[in-house]
Amino acid sequence: MGKLTWFTAGVIAGLSAAAIGQELARHPNERTWKGKVAGVPYNFHVAEWSEVAKGYWDPANEKVLSSRGIGLGWGVNFAAVTQKAQGLVENVQHMVQQAGDSAAQSNHHQQVSEPVER
Repeated sequence: MGKLTWFTAGVIAGLSAAAIGQELARHPNERTWKGKVAGVPYNFHVAEWSEVAKGYWDPANEKVLSSRGIGLGWGVNFAAVTQKAQGLVENVQHMVQQAGDSAAQSNHHQQVSEPVER
């Protein structure tokens, strides 16, 4: 493995260990197994499938990244990604339609010729 891979693995291991240590430092009744360590969210809580799925597909949330994923780091809200992609496609289609309408009007004006005097 390359140096960057080892470095990344070390950072992940260190953050995971810090998160677990943070939870173990709490009273057992206060442990949630969810939180942040060094600004990075973690979720080691084994949740219901619906809660896990909502972390990756939540149409009501427009944020692309969420801290609801399992493990360390952020989860991707694919519903938000889909909504943003649809908006982008609609904008491009609108721009293409406007460009086509503009070109059609330009061609119409160019085709109208002046009467020729003889």
